Formats: sequence, C-alpha cells, structure tokens
Amino acid sequence: MAKQRVLIQDIADSLHLSRTTVSKVLNGSSNVSQKNKERVLEKAAELNYKQFSLLSPPAEDPVISPSAPPSIHGNIAFLFHKFPDKQHIGSSLLASFEQEISKEGYTLSLFTIQDEDIRNLKLPNTFISDNIDALFCVELFDRDYCRMLCTLNKPLLFVDSYYKVCEDNLNADLILMDSRYSSASMIRHLITANNLTRAGFIGAFTHCLSFYERWTGFCMALQDCGVPLNKSSCIISQDDSKYWDRFWLITQLKLMDPFPELFVCANDSLAIQLISCLKELNISIPSDVLVTGFDNTPASMVVEPSLTTINSHSTNMGIAAAKQLLNRIASPALPFARLYLQTEILYRNSTDIRLRRPVRRLP
Repeated sequence: MAKQRVLIQDIADSLHLSRTTVSKVLNGSSNVSQKNKERVLEKAAELNYKQFSLLSPPAEDPVISPSAPPSIHGNIAFLFHKFPDKQHIGSSLLASFEQEISKEGYTLSLFTIQDEDIRNLKLPNTFISDNIDALFCVELFDRDYCRMLCTLNKPLLFVDSYYKVCEDNLNADLILMDSRYSSASMIRHLITANNLTRAGFIGAFTHCLSFYERWTGFCMALQDCGVPLNKSSCIISQDDSKYWDRFWLITQLKLMDPFPELFVCANDSLAIQLISCLKELNISIPSDVLVTGFDNTPASMVVEPSLTTINSHSTNMGIAAAKQLLNRIASPALPFARLYLQTEILYRNSTDIRLRRPVRRLP
C-alpha cells in the first residue's frame, strides 16, 4: 500500500496549532514565535513532509524508497489574502488542488498577501520568482494587484477575482462556480412558489466577481417575475466590514419599509449573520421571511433553521483548477480561458413553504 501523503493539516493537528501558523513557518514567515517555529520544523522533518526539503539543505546521499512519491517537477505558489478556514470553500478546494498537483510531481508553497503588499504592489519577501513555476490565487480581489501578478509572466490561475476582471482580458486563466444562473433559478422558484412581491439582497456586490454575478442573478429573477427592484429593501453597502457589525446590520433592517419577504445573501456567512440579527428582532425564519445563502458551507447545514443555499462543489473545483493550471504550464500558448463549474441548488428549512405565513412589519 502506498504511503499516505502528509499535509499541512496533519502537522497542525499533531501539534494542536492552526493551519495558518504551520503554513507561516513552512513559508519562512518571521511572524511566529520561536518555540512554535521549532516545533513545526521538527514535526515536519519527523513526518517527512513533502515541502520540508525546501527549507532544509539536501541530504548528501539521498535514498529513494520504493514507495517514494513522483519526482518533483516544479513548485506552484498559492497566493491568498485571507487564508480559508474550514467554513470557507477554499479549504476543501485547496486540499483537492494540492492532492491533484502532487500526482504530477508538483509541490505547493503558501504565501500570504498582506494589506501592505497590496497597497505597495509587492510580493511577499519569501517569494522567489525563480523557484516558482506557476501561481494559484484565491481571495485576491484587488484589480491593480491582479494586474501586477500578470506581469510576472508565469502561468496564473485565479479562483474568482475582482468584479470587473472580465473587462480587462488579463493574461491569466479564471475559474469560478456558476453564480448568476443558479441564483436566478433559485430566486425565480421561491418567488413563484410563494407568490412573493418583495425581495432584498444582502452583500457588497462589487466585492468580487462571484458576488456581482449573484447580484445580477437576483436582478434577472426579479425582472423575470415582474417583481420591482427596491434598493430600500436591500443592504448593499460596498464596505465589507460593516456586515459583521451587528448593531449596524440590525439598524439597517429596522429602516426597511416595506420589509422583504425574501432575503438573498451573497454567501452563507452573511446569511447566518442575518439570521442571527433577525432572531434578535423577533423575526422568524421562514415563517416571517425566507433567507438564502451561497456556497453550502458546513455551517449552513447546522444553523437553525438549516439554510437554503447553492452548492459550489469546491472539491471538484480544486481538481478542475489543478488540471487547468497544469495544462497551462504544459501549453503556455493556449488561449486564456474562463471556466465555470455547474452548481446545485439545495432547498432547506430557511425557505420551507410549508412553514410560511404572511410577513409581519417590524415594530
């Protein structure tokens, strides 16, 4: 039986540390205590973690065992602004991506892009271009920074991007889930099944391309159903940070008149935050108002009520992303592509029509 590969998460679990801390150490970051740095490096060596050789001098007389993994062909840089936790679709996407590229002998190096790096259009200090064969970018939504990455003349793949990326024809590939048409289909169904006349959108729709496409899907569905778009029933501030301020969000809800019968949220995290605030206002879901999210995160299944959402199949996206980037490495002259993966609507209790009753006005 082939030896199971050691992942960053294995090191983190064995030391009871976060994956972020372990990746910082393996990436050479100085923003980690010396004690934790030593623990991580010792454990990486103990477990024969595949990237540890990048941090240590090569052995003078290496021994290749019969069960050794494929020879290393190159190194792919994973660039991210905020590391995806277990609730983020990027977590399972990254795991399947790493497994897929390892089959072809590629290693994965992690690089955190700080706010200062984005402002100054700089790469992390530990990023050495000569050691990188391709770039894989998640949660990078700054237009100028994405353009700068394209000047590196490396095979480059974005998972989602800034909302106007399709206008710029960057020298990069783009992969994302279908947001527009699946959102429109879900909203049309909920409006017609419940005879709704008022719907609101929650989220900064210029945050990224996928959010923008969910907004356009929302607008398409309203138009198809003959429901007017009333922005006073939406919360669409483009300041992302505001949505996590419960007082601000509750204040926005209290100002709504008329109050929506359906809230369409840009992702599951926003929907869960909204549900919590609605409960504080004694607004019941789904009897008073229906709520939907997007992504099918683990939390969407356990929140009360369980959240109607759209499954983005993030594991399959990681596999597709790996194949696309490996193909780009092998054939750099191919035309650049925008690849959309099919998504799946999951109807749950937050939109259960059997529990529906006429909406109450806020006091």
